[in-house]
Amino acid sequence: MLADYSPVRIQARDSVVDAHRVDLVLIGARGKVGSAFRRQLGNRQPALLSEANLDLRLLAGFDRRGFAFDTHGIVPESIDEHMPERGADDVERLMSHVGRRGGVRTLVVDCTASDEIADFYPRLLMGGMGIVAANKRANARSLSSYRDLQHAARERGVPYRYETTVGSAIPLLGPLRDLRLRGERVISVQGVLSGSLSYILHRMHEGCLFSAAVAEARALGYTEPDPMEDLRAIDLSRKLLVLAREAGFAMELEDLVIEPFADLDIATDDLIPALQVADAGWKARIASALEQGERWVVLAEASREGGRINLRRVPAHSSFAQLEPGQNLISIRTELQDRMPLCVSGPGAGVEITAAGVLSDVVAAAAHWTRQD
Repeated sequence: MLADYSPVRIQARDSVVDAHRVDLVLIGARGKVGSAFRRQLGNRQPALLSEANLDLRLLAGFDRRGFAFDTHGIVPESIDEHMPERGADDVERLMSHVGRRGGVRTLVVDCTASDEIADFYPRLLMGGMGIVAANKRANARSLSSYRDLQHAARERGVPYRYETTVGSAIPLLGPLRDLRLRGERVISVQGVLSGSLSYILHRMHEGCLFSAAVAEARALGYTEPDPMEDLRAIDLSRKLLVLAREAGFAMELEDLVIEPFADLDIATDDLIPALQVADAGWKARIASALEQGERWVVLAEASREGGRINLRRVPAHSSFAQLEPGQNLISIRTELQDRMPLCVSGPGAGVEITAAGVLSDVVAAAAHWTRQD
């Protein structure tokens, strides 16, 4: 039984009449996004309890190395100092424990970029647990897999939210879904969807070398753990797939035409020296564009005919060219909004902003349950 675990600085609470309790299981608890999420959750717990009647308790947190659990709830900030080593069967025992509890709602918060964790999603949803995901991988698999997850969430009546998988904390996927639900057919989506590549190109236009700009973006937490996932447009292709599917396009990965920013097969530790080989070439390309009154951008676009990701030069006065470093801009054309497309913009990368989006999804997911009470 999990009750055998020693308490991890329990946050004791008196019972609150009529408070809606939702227990959280945080995966990737000590990663950059997971750590920022814990800080924000700890700061907002009292206000959410008093203002929204939401009792959000961190029931458990774990990563590849450690595992913490307490039935009364863990002080979110305490995990950094008090996370016992993870046992081989801890996660399985936790899931079995959660599945046996009647009436206590549980939300799994995935702050990883793990395929292994994404493999758990069907079981979690069918087991009656909600999911909030910053992890793009589950929804960027086959179209049938994507649809199965949506169906499982609907069938079990549990929330499945993943707003931060595209555009970080920009409210994009929810409004796009609302357009479709009201019967407004989406014609196309186009935009700068990669905050990391947006930042890198902005710095290069300011005179920073390509390799140095990538190093900066990685240090700021804008890139994936392996920046080549950004440079090879792997991460961006996942975002475009999710966005296209939410827009109603039945799209598979093979329907995308992808031009990578850089296509090197190198270890992460050797990345920056390897990228330095391309510094001179990129410096010349940037200079040529600026001389012509243009700037380089990476645009992603999708319609019912397919999708494309490519580097292109656009006029310097273009909205896509004038973005702040790390900013995203998405243009949505619909039957009712064609001549003047709907545009959504905001920060598209960064640990704190992504964690804030995750917390927003958690609150929205908890509200989904409160409406059922």
